Amino acid sequence: MPGMFVRAIVEEGVHKNAILVPQQAVSRDPKGNPLTLTVDKEGKVQQKPLTLDRAIGSEWLVSSGLEPGDKVIVEGMLKVKPGIPVKAVPFDTGGKTEQANPPAKTK
Repeated sequence: MPGMFVRAIVEEGVHKNAILVPQQAVSRDPKGNPLTLTVDKEGKVQQKPLTLDRAIGSEWLVSSGLEPGDKVIVEGMLKVKPGIPVKAVPFDTGGKTEQANPPAKTK
């Protein structure tokens, strides 16, 4: 009927196994390709190229390049280089809900 309205929340295209990475954790090489630094099982820094889908809020939706459980370096990226040992500590999300595999920052 004219003048009647309905409010609805429609969830479409929900990807339950999506990997979201804070935008500050992604840098670009000279050609503009996205990459990130991760901490491997031995505690050493590794550089990984990424394929990004789109931005969701302040995070990137990663299409490929990361696996569940990878520890992504969010802070201190200028202090580390691939191959050096680091100690990963959980990243403070500033009050947001904690993810199952939170990004890491280095000290």
